[in-house]
Amino acid sequence: MTKTFIVSIGDELVKGEILNTNAQYIANSLVNMGFNISAILNLPDDYKQLVFNLRSLLSQKGVFIITGGLGGTRDDITRKALGEVFKKDLVLDKFADRELENWYRSKGREYTDSDRMQARVPEGGILLKNRVGLAYGIYIEINESHIFCLPGVPHEMKSMFDNDVVPMLRQKNLHDERYKCEILYFGDIAEYVLDKKINGIVSRYNGISYGTRASNGIIRVRFESFNGNLESCVNEVKEKLSENYLYSGFRDISEVVGEILTGEKFTLSTAESCTAGYLAKRITDIPGSSNYFVGGVVAYSNIIKEQILGVSAETLKRYGAVSEQTAWEMASGALNIFDSTFSIAVTGIAGPAGGSKEKPVGTVYIGIGKNQRDGILDIEVRGFRFNGTREGIRERTVNVSLVMLLKKLKNMVMKSDPGLVK
Repeated sequence: MTKTFIVSIGDELVKGEILNTNAQYIANSLVNMGFNISAILNLPDDYKQLVFNLRSLLSQKGVFIITGGLGGTRDDITRKALGEVFKKDLVLDKFADRELENWYRSKGREYTDSDRMQARVPEGGILLKNRVGLAYGIYIEINESHIFCLPGVPHEMKSMFDNDVVPMLRQKNLHDERYKCEILYFGDIAEYVLDKKINGIVSRYNGISYGTRASNGIIRVRFESFNGNLESCVNEVKEKLSENYLYSGFRDISEVVGEILTGEKFTLSTAESCTAGYLAKRITDIPGSSNYFVGGVVAYSNIIKEQILGVSAETLKRYGAVSEQTAWEMASGALNIFDSTFSIAVTGIAGPAGGSKEKPVGTVYIGIGKNQRDGILDIEVRGFRFNGTREGIRERTVNVSLVMLLKKLKNMVMKSDPGLVK
């Protein structure tokens, strides 16, 4: 596998002001192409330090993806640092120069020498067109190394990476075509139990490895192979663990739920207490969710549970707001208000306060409701005891809610359209 290094430049990264989503996106994409990520580095906007680190790093051979430090401000130091490391002059690209000048003039802005620097590239390199922004990228092939410099703005970086870097890596055969990977997601099972079951299957196949990662109620399993029969192995895992297998691919569970709801022309509504709208947010983070999500109610107080969702005062008095009975009536209320095919209701204690001996922090009830054709409501409610922080309990509640709905949807549609669930 080709060694690959990812370098991100920016004080905001080093100081922890923002997450390095660029490195995450690049690393995930390259690993899936068969590249070996040797290191991911965050470096500050310090010219001397950048030169020092790049000189050491670029003494190795491989693929280098550098983000940030490109543009027309004083922090845009990448091209100068590369020129110094390789002892290369910065050559002006006349086409880029004209394009930049025209753009600045069209905005009524002066085109300065600092702006013109964006059209310069270390001798022997080429500029990469920015399709969604202004700053050009840079590509240099030198000393058996391939160096790509991309803008730090995430949407500009992704556009240039997908449209230029990936095709060039494939064209130069730097990726390993033998590499295959498959991502499967599982729910309603402990990670150690799942690992034991998967290991019993994978151990019978040569050349296949796997790793598990649990995240608040959903377990992701990555299967990898360079020469093994990955497809047969993965299919056996899906078949033998079908009760807990959810879906495959690089997708969020809310996207998979949305695909099925759209395909079957089902609709969905929510009634949330402890998650306070986070469930609705996750559902509507998916483009096109307006096709199936009709609305939701955030019912934090008992008054809203009664007056909007129709939870009875007797239920709240006798069983409490966090109870199986309240979750059932919340799911029923959402179905009635929104006239949706399905509803999800959640009520619980996210903490850190509010718990009791009978109902400690982490107590959560989740209801999945369905409108039957004959008007009878089909509502399933399950109770849970989740551990963790307030945010962790909320995220786990949302994930488990979506797992419950997805399993119900899969059971319904597999008979009529098995190809819809992968």
